Formats: sequence, structure tokens, C-alpha cells
Amino acid sequence: MINVTQTFLELLKKSDSPRISNITSGLGSLTLHSDPTWKYYAIKAISYVSSKTALNAFTVTLAYELKDLAFKVNSIDPGYTATDFNHHNGPGSVESAASFIIKHTLVDENGPTGKFFSNDIEDESEESPW
Repeated sequence: MINVTQTFLELLKKSDSPRISNITSGLGSLTLHSDPTWKYYAIKAISYVSSKTALNAFTVTLAYELKDLAFKVNSIDPGYTATDFNHHNGPGSVESAASFIIKHTLVDENGPTGKFFSNDIEDESEESPW
């Protein structure tokens, strides 16, 4: 992920509205993983959780590095989506996941950067804790 992003960075800098959306999971939130009342608290898949947490850290760092440019860099969790990866067990559809990702990617110049949005967050901000 880091190599791909760095490879495309110069090309993205030529855009009037460069966007980087890192597709993550709520399972990458250390705050949620520390909350025994969270609905996915018992899921502790170490490799998956660690990789998503690292991706979230990359998002924070990259958003900071690009803060003086037009970039918007965010982590986006489309929610537990029914895909081949989970044998189609997730309650969310691929279409709803894609819509959520697009909604938080195509933000205007005043949109947020360095944030973590999740389809599983039930308030209107849809912002997840790190």
C-alpha cells in the first residue's frame, strides 16, 4: 500500500482535488478493540487487525505530510460486507459498501482529511475512533 501510494503521489499532485482513501475495517480501531461492549470485541484476528491498524496509522501520517496541499486522505470502513473474503456472511451489500466509500472519497476542498469513517458508526458523523 505504501509503495503504491508513493508511486502515484507525483501524479496525484497534478490533480486539482487529489484524494487518497485507504479502505480499512473497524477491526483496525484500537479504541473499539479496547471496549468490551463493542459488537466485534471478541474478534481478535491478529494479522488482519494489525494490518488494518497499521493502515490507519499510515493514513494519519500521510494526511499530516500532505496537509499543506489540496489532498484529502482518509481511512474508510465500508462495514461488514458480504464478500468472498468472508463467505458472504456480512450483512452489508457490495453496492452499499461502494456507495459509502464514494461518499467519503468525493469530498470537496473543505472536506475532512486524516479521519476514519465507518459505516458501522450510527451517528451522523460516521467518524470512528482510532
